[in-house]
Amino acid sequence: MKKTAFSVTDLVNAGLFSLLIVAVSFVSGMIGFVPITMPIVPFFGALISGPLFMLYSARIHRFGMMLIMGLVSALVFIATGHTALILLGTVLAALAGEYILKKGGYQSIKHARWAYVAYSLSSCFNLLPIYLTRADYVQHMLEQGYGQDFADQMMSVLPDWSFLPIVVLGMVGAYLGCTIGIKMLKKHFKQAGMA
Repeated sequence: MKKTAFSVTDLVNAGLFSLLIVAVSFVSGMIGFVPITMPIVPFFGALISGPLFMLYSARIHRFGMMLIMGLVSALVFIATGHTALILLGTVLAALAGEYILKKGGYQSIKHARWAYVAYSLSSCFNLLPIYLTRADYVQHMLEQGYGQDFADQMMSVLPDWSFLPIVVLGMVGAYLGCTIGIKMLKKHFKQAGMA
């Protein structure tokens, strides 16, 4: 009978990699402090964290490991002032990733890469308030001390039509980041028996 319960190692890996991926996401997201770079934040974050996820994927052997990563990430984002939309988006994206990993029997590099591409959609839920409640979002930025010039510059590079291209760009970043990770980590995948 196959073991389905999480081991201590599984939980440690999930927690550790979750926090590492969140840290990389936060650091890469800091390029958004230059307002004209906001459209590339999802791309850059996914590109930089893709290799880290591929290392984590070699340790995923059962359903729930990606969901744990997503929940930890979402809770950290909420604790740092992001909206609760990130929780919904991350759970949905993590479940899509879990489905893809399961389809690959938790042994497929190709499925792991596509699982992270699906998971990368979660970052776009952080952008939804910009598109759904633009005036309120600008007001919130002003109350946080960003200044009118910053808000105007940021909104000028995030017109209403830009959401879908930014989502696609984030997915491209995830794909490329995972591809870099695959090339960097060939030895680890062989040891894990992933093909």
